[in-house]
Amino acid sequence: MGVSCHDELCRALNQFRGEFVSIHTQSGDVIEGELQEVTFDCLVKVIESVLVSPFEERRLTVIRCRDIESFSVNLPE
Repeated sequence: MGVSCHDELCRALNQFRGEFVSIHTQSGDVIEGELQEVTFDCLVKVIESVLVSPFEERRLTVIRCRDIESFSVNLPE
């Protein structure tokens, strides 16, 4: 889905769909995982991997664009 959210940070974030991202929230939380999408109504969906010994589970986390302070992406060498 193309993003039409008017938040510049989320528009930039949307370029990294399918990549591993670290999202830093205004409350100080860090959400890390694969960026699934930035929706039309400014929601960011991230698939996090959660280790629950001895299994690894995948969890969908949804955050509002306005709650994001910054994000980081590892670039290929």
